Amino acid sequence: MDPIQTDEATVLTVAQVSRRIKMLLEDAFPQVRVRGEVTGYKKAVSGHAYFSLAERDAGGQTLKLDCVLYKFSRASARVLRDGDLVVATGRLTAWAGASRYQFVVEHLEDAGEGDLLRRLEVLKRRLEAEGLFDPARKVPLPFLPRRVGVVTSLRGAALRDIVRTLWSRYPVPVVVADTLVQGDGAAAGIAAGIAALDAMDDVDVLIVGRGGGSLEDLWAFNEEAVVRAVAACRTPIVSAVGHEVDHVLSDDAADERAATPTAAAQRVVPAMADLRAGLAEARGRLAQGLVRRIEVAGQRTDEAASRLASAGARLLDSPRHRLDVVGHRLAARHPARTLAEEQRRASVLATRLRTAGLRLLEPTRARLDALGLRLRPCSPFAPLARGYALARTPQGALVNRFDQVSAGESIEVLLGTGALDCSIDSVRPEPSSCRTVSR
Repeated sequence: MDPIQTDEATVLTVAQVSRRIKMLLEDAFPQVRVRGEVTGYKKAVSGHAYFSLAERDAGGQTLKLDCVLYKFSRASARVLRDGDLVVATGRLTAWAGASRYQFVVEHLEDAGEGDLLRRLEVLKRRLEAEGLFDPARKVPLPFLPRRVGVVTSLRGAALRDIVRTLWSRYPVPVVVADTLVQGDGAAAGIAAGIAALDAMDDVDVLIVGRGGGSLEDLWAFNEEAVVRAVAACRTPIVSAVGHEVDHVLSDDAADERAATPTAAAQRVVPAMADLRAGLAEARGRLAQGLVRRIEVAGQRTDEAASRLASAGARLLDSPRHRLDVVGHRLAARHPARTLAEEQRRASVLATRLRTAGLRLLEPTRARLDALGLRLRPCSPFAPLARGYALARTPQGALVNRFDQVSAGESIEVLLGTGALDCSIDSVRPEPSSCRTVSR
């Protein structure tokens, strides 16, 4: 190694500094054994694995050492998970591209159960003994909620996935309790958000969760305060934390567990297309039932008329001295009278069936009308009546960005009543901003 110059006239390049740091580290730590807890483990498409070895110091602060486990290392066959406590053997080196050092792992040994997993298992056994995970505590989700509450971070991708999925299926109002979902104070914030939304009378179902991450990232949803808040929630609640492979204690306490935030949104509201199909199917079944009952009534009338006709024929064959008696009986039981009575009864039955069918269809029709009223504001032409306008090219394409047209071109502007044929003098971008989630 070149000696480090102290002459003020000497100026080192970045590469020289990085190279010297790398050599110093590798010379000082040619091989070292490090004990720590695995966290943030992930395997790249290249086959290399990246993670950190972590421990807490006396002041409660978490210290981390970045590690890399190359796929060609003998230790790469080892399956790691967050929370594993291991002893790693390897060497320290510096990565000049980011001015940081990392530990190249060459061998791994078990060092016992990790602190996080041990704490998790102890808490799980205690809460399970109290009955917080008892299936008998769980309640079913409502079929069609008036309002959906979401406890998560306003800045997270999970909220965007939930709202987009909800509104693509059914335009239900959404209220969000914004909170941290990891780090200090996250557990208290999540528990407070659950309690706040649970107190709202028109919130019929809750979703609590976040996107994926390491065991440490998701740890707030294993905290006792959050688990107890989920178990105590009177409103049906769905836990949607991380990805399908992730599992936290709030999943066990919730009324339902969803593999992802998107799956939770799909679970709490039905799809509008399914509702329409169900209504159409119910209407068809009612109509078929009415037709079948009318057909049965008519068939019974025909059978009665046939029996009466047969009985009359047999009476005509009886001895002459019984003709008068038989004649009176036939007059009283003439097929025409019986047929008329049966037809009258069939008419009454048909009227009753139609009335019953209308009563059965009325709630469905009322729900369908209500759904139609709720969908009406979603029409793209509804805002035109309030002074908004839609612009489209002569080819019919909707214009929603300034760069879709150029000066001198013509466009058609649709209004609440009528339309305008316009020529573009100039185009310019318009600023836009959005701070809240609304419908």
